[in-house]
Amino acid sequence: MTATAAIETSIDTQAVVSAPSSAPAAAVQLTRRGRLLLLGLPALLLAAGLLAALLFSAGSLLNQAQATTAADHGVQAEQITVAEGETLWSIASAADSDTEVQQLITQIAELNGLDSAQLQPGQVLHIPVD
Repeated sequence: MTATAAIETSIDTQAVVSAPSSAPAAAVQLTRRGRLLLLGLPALLLAAGLLAALLFSAGSLLNQAQATTAADHGVQAEQITVAEGETLWSIASAADSDTEVQQLITQIAELNGLDSAQLQPGQVLHIPVD
């Protein structure tokens, strides 16, 4: 064996001897980006949720209905009793109103909760007046 071969053999032997046979696994280390993702993202989501809850609760406190002492602002109406043979058209045409007949028929139906145009004699209706 030459001197060079002996040196190489001794270096290889030392490398094998110095390396532990059962080396423990290296611990996982988080990078800066990993820490941000693992810790910062949930913290950011929690902060956003708290901010949204705060805004909703503040909005509900500011948007409360307030009672008023002002007079009612209802529809002025007169009460009529339906006679035999009267229709919504004839009642709306005879009403003292500047509103068009078709629009007045719609208002009468809404005001009295009518589902159809059928009227019964003796039925009481409320007719809007101007």
